[in-house]
Amino acid sequence: MQLYIILKFMPDFLKATVETLKIAILSGFFALILGILLASVYQLKTKPLNFLINLYTSIVRGTPLLVQLYFVYYGLSNIGIMVDSYTGAIAAFTFNTGAYMAEIFRGGLEGIDKGQFNAAYSLGMSWTACLRNIIFPQVLQRIISPLLTQLAYLIKDTSLAAVLVIRELTYTYRHLASNTYRSFEALVPPMIIYFGLYVIFRLASICFAAKKGGKA
Repeated sequence: MQLYIILKFMPDFLKATVETLKIAILSGFFALILGILLASVYQLKTKPLNFLINLYTSIVRGTPLLVQLYFVYYGLSNIGIMVDSYTGAIAAFTFNTGAYMAEIFRGGLEGIDKGQFNAAYSLGMSWTACLRNIIFPQVLQRIISPLLTQLAYLIKDTSLAAVLVIRELTYTYRHLASNTYRSFEALVPPMIIYFGLYVIFRLASICFAAKKGGKA
């Protein structure tokens, strides 16, 4: 292993890290909104809607993320929906992570005493106002740790965006390794960066969990 070659590669990987974080942040943001929406709708206890939500989460959890990426990017084009690789990656990661976010939020909502809903309704609050002002602040305290853990997994999953030729960390590794024939040196930086990002989110998750346990 030649250290100077690794240092030579670092500027390329730093640029790729920015792309990786952009994909993760955008996907995580949209997945968060999707998860909140689906979990909230699930609380309405409408059988057709709950069936569709359960079907969606089952499909996501029962199929590989790589297949979902291919479906969004290549499959949708067959029915006239054309997306570029970047949009396709964001959509696929949102579609995938949103299902897990929905389950996290649903678990948090179901842990709230239903009497709080009834008390809010008796005060004249609407369903949305009750969720926004009373329920979700409590839910967020309960689920912040698993949410951070899920975001840590999302960052690792973004490596699959390389199959759509997006210049994130894994694509940059493949590009440099094929052009320089220094595959080992090209592999060290992304491994360190991926691991570092994962550790940051996992430590944040553990800290929030410990803080919650301390309050309890």
